[in-house]
Amino acid sequence: MWRLAFVLAACLALCMSACAAHQQTPTGENYYSLGQMAYATHDYKGATIYFQKLIDQYPFSPYADEAELKIGLSDYQMKHYAEAIASLGDFEKMHPTSKQIELASYYLAMSHFNQIGRPDQDQTNTEQALQEFEIIERRYSETGFAALAHQQIAVCREMLARHQLLIGDFYYQRANYRAAESRLAELMQKWPDTPVGDKALYQLGTTLENEGKKYSAAQAYTAVVLHYPHTTYADKAKYKLKKLHQPVDTEEDPLRLVLTESGFGDSDEVTVRQGDDTALASAADSNAYPPLPILKAPPAAPAPPEAGASGSIAPAAGAPAVDPSGSISSQSSGAAAARSPAAPAAPEAAAGAVTSGTPSGPATLNRVRLSSADPPLSVIFDLSGAVIFDSQLQNGAGFSTLTIHLKETKPAARLATHLVFDRSIFRDCAIQTDADGTTVTVNTSPVSRFAVVPLIAPARLLVTFTPPEQAPSGADEPGDQAAD
Repeated sequence: MWRLAFVLAACLALCMSACAAHQQTPTGENYYSLGQMAYATHDYKGATIYFQKLIDQYPFSPYADEAELKIGLSDYQMKHYAEAIASLGDFEKMHPTSKQIELASYYLAMSHFNQIGRPDQDQTNTEQALQEFEIIERRYSETGFAALAHQQIAVCREMLARHQLLIGDFYYQRANYRAAESRLAELMQKWPDTPVGDKALYQLGTTLENEGKKYSAAQAYTAVVLHYPHTTYADKAKYKLKKLHQPVDTEEDPLRLVLTESGFGDSDEVTVRQGDDTALASAADSNAYPPLPILKAPPAAPAPPEAGASGSIAPAAGAPAVDPSGSISSQSSGAAAARSPAAPAAPEAAAGAVTSGTPSGPATLNRVRLSSADPPLSVIFDLSGAVIFDSQLQNGAGFSTLTIHLKETKPAARLATHLVFDRSIFRDCAIQTDADGTTVTVNTSPVSRFAVVPLIAPARLLVTFTPPEQAPSGADEPGDQAAD
């Protein structure tokens, strides 16, 4: 009997021991509870241990997904940003439909953001943070995380702009102006609305001026005045514009023209022909722009011609005569040489031809019009495609004549052969066609310089003039902050 009792007692002890051992092994829920408790008490290292055990021992637990997220968040709280980026990135890839995906994305972005250094340091983390924040703002626009991301995007953009400005300034100080132009133009393409936009654009103008690109520099300074009108750099830009004495017209956004010429614009292609003495001095440089003629100061212009009955301005002395029907008389068919006895016998011509894109066949001149600026300083040729052209400017007594020959170009059927203008410096325009192309002759009041800007998409020529004016006085430059 006593043996039976002993056996029963032993079996009971064995069962109790097994039950105790079974109760001491935590379940997935136990590990999750322990991890949550540690996380709530800021024991992030302990939380990571518990959550990792849950994943290792119970990978199919309903708490496994949450454990993966909390491991990434714990690493973030401990400032282990590399580990946080890896964990949160894996969570995004493995659980794209999770209800916690916005939270994971935000702290992944913040893991990069918190590693951003000074503007003079590497900006890889800034770029990655910006990319992540932009994804959050785009994908989760209806959540509170989008508003938080928007604030951080502004910080990242400013940091990248300041970094680019420092690099541009580095090259500028070492007279590597082409490298400086590239950096500053890229800044203005990507981050023009940051707090350093006005300074960067002004310095882009000084860089272009030092390269001898006076026309482009004038466009940059004009863009400073237009886009940042209430800054100290706008005042400095106005002073620079007076000194440059270059043609400026706002038919196109001048910033867009400058950026496109520097290789950071949209689909438009810009070729600028400079009209200043530095272009002549640098003609030996294979990379210099083809020079335009530098005209001597023209004689004083006569009294403005009287307007005809139709309200158009009558041609100046020596200009082609116009009959009441609006056509050009046969004795002066628009040729520049038949203008006036006072005109120079051999006007200077622009060297070479400029190509706007690669012509794919005969182009059509659809329209000739004045720019929308007030007063207009440009005439625009609307074309069906890219063209090759030659141009020359002739200066006479009280007038100037620009002749542009558009090769392999024909006028549209509805385009008149003679147009009379009645605004600003413009008088009239004659259009002639021959087997080689179309010649457009533009008659104006006396001008001192001109520039031709071919553009694509839509294809057109922007021809800008500078009227003669008094040279600016040698006043000191406004502001006390140098360009650098």
